[in-house]
Amino acid sequence: MANKKHTPINYYRIVLQWGIFILLIYMLIKPLWDKNYSADFEAFCPFGGMQSLASYFSSHSLACSMTTVQIALGLALLLSAVFFSKLFCSYICPIGTVTEWLGTLGRKAKLNIVLKGNVDRIFRSLKYILLYMTFYFTVTASELFCRKFDPFYASFTGFSGDVVLWYAIPTIFLTIAGSFFIRQFWCKYLCPLGAITNIAVYALPAATLTLLWVLVNSVAGLIIPWPWLLGVLCLTAFLFEATTLKFLVFPSLRITRHDDLCTHCRICDKKCPMAINISTVDLVNHIDCHLCVDCVVKCPEKGALTINKRNLRWLPATATVILTAISIIIATYYELPTISENWGNSNGKTVKTLQMDGLKNIKCFGSSRSFANHMKEINGVLGVETFVKHKRVIVYFDESVINSEGVKAAIFSPLSEILNFNGKSSGKVSFVNLGIDRCFDPNDQSYLGELLRKDKGVLALSTHFGEPVMATVYFDSALTNENNIKIAVSKETLVLGEGEQQTTIKTGFVVNEKGKTSGEIPVNEFLNFFVATTNVSFNKYESYSLDKMSVYELPFEQAADPEMQQWMAFLVSHASNDNGIVRIQTVFNPEGPVMKIWFVNSLTTVEKINSMLKATEFTVHYPDKSTKKVKNPFTFTF
Repeated sequence: MANKKHTPINYYRIVLQWGIFILLIYMLIKPLWDKNYSADFEAFCPFGGMQSLASYFSSHSLACSMTTVQIALGLALLLSAVFFSKLFCSYICPIGTVTEWLGTLGRKAKLNIVLKGNVDRIFRSLKYILLYMTFYFTVTASELFCRKFDPFYASFTGFSGDVVLWYAIPTIFLTIAGSFFIRQFWCKYLCPLGAITNIAVYALPAATLTLLWVLVNSVAGLIIPWPWLLGVLCLTAFLFEATTLKFLVFPSLRITRHDDLCTHCRICDKKCPMAINISTVDLVNHIDCHLCVDCVVKCPEKGALTINKRNLRWLPATATVILTAISIIIATYYELPTISENWGNSNGKTVKTLQMDGLKNIKCFGSSRSFANHMKEINGVLGVETFVKHKRVIVYFDESVINSEGVKAAIFSPLSEILNFNGKSSGKVSFVNLGIDRCFDPNDQSYLGELLRKDKGVLALSTHFGEPVMATVYFDSALTNENNIKIAVSKETLVLGEGEQQTTIKTGFVVNEKGKTSGEIPVNEFLNFFVATTNVSFNKYESYSLDKMSVYELPFEQAADPEMQQWMAFLVSHASNDNGIVRIQTVFNPEGPVMKIWFVNSLTTVEKINSMLKATEFTVHYPDKSTKKVKNPFTFTF
């Protein structure tokens, strides 16, 4: 019995494709044992990088959480398309790999067809339309539009984040079903990344059009918006692709067929993932060729198929690895700012810069925009740059107006937060002022609060700008002490959540006792700082003179309970049903919390007010003019 003939395997390509999938699977399952890990499936997205770079050129801001890594990979992809071929599509893209596998299954089931003629050429326009829409909406909003429909992003993130279901689900369906029934349906007809690599392949006309646009805008003084350039580039690439289906000058590497060695077995045609008829040409110029070298590897005649007349089947995979590695290395040394804005005027002699690292709230375009808008309000600040990857900001300021300390104070966001206070309304509250190193960022201050919350004796926390940041910790001396507080602050990790949602955060706070103070304050001072008071007038309060009104004052301990604050609006609404009640106040006196009810003598009485307060149900009015009964949550002492 004859042995089955061995089919050569394209190990270079398979190793890279499976390497990418192993990495993605690792990212998916790592949270099972590392609760702190959050997979970033866009960390190495070249398409997102190209969109972000376009956004940077247009508005000096990077889209979303994109960094120089994605931009460098995007540029590497474009360069590889020009000088080698569309290597990313062949060796890295997980969508391309999956759709190729689906197509193989479809062919085995004899259900997969190859579109030809005018149908094929018309369908190729879809990816350029999708490319235009994606870039247009991304650049105008500095938010990645591709997140809404990208089948890879939607699948691996579990349809979370910015995914729009009615965009993503049809796209996934078309990608899976289309690739099963139609040869490389996604890659040929829908992939916007495929469209942009084709624009790169047609480098000469694309560069010429771009140069003309630059000259018209900068030299001729005409203003042609960038969407027009994008539209012309897409249209030009589509026309070249649809009319010729061929490369022009680029890429430099091509599959070459040597007719003197070729036996015309057509194995290369059958094995080509893109259904290119290789056996009929001497040089493969087809626009769909990704230089996967499957044809070269599987050709039974040694030397019949080569790359530029040489046996360089290893070159495309090697070039893919090298270009990717170089891009990542370059990105580690240089980072484009997520936002770069200048708005102030200065004589240039007093402009200084302040750089601050480790600001965890600088995490995307949105947070960078919020930071920039805040700094615009600071007199003397002239501009900002933010760097998402390193959580870094650079602030430009006029030293004759504001100094570096003033800029830091403006950046700092103080925190005032109740932790374990339950409404105590008499006696005194102890406090200690501590310097806390590595606690400048709002996120860090929040983590500090969570560390202290675990000590039930700690009542509240407030922070103040300083170097180090000053934290005032309020506590019940009967339940805890300063030493316990310092131990809590100094813990290296903070555990948040429970079960599968549990995460461990490294804090690294250091207590700096320089300038430490401690003491006690009356509870009413503490309450006035942390607990909101009520002061609402209604029922034409302004129309009555003071001699027409009286003030009914009664103890109101529940005013000190933070959890009861949500019910004060219901009390006011209920009280407004009595036309004689015109104002309600809560006050934290040294003797305890009180409520002051202002009423018109001729319209109501204390007895009526007491009856209203003792009612088992409140009659509450809502903004939509509806009225509902609500159980009275308060207890009053008359």
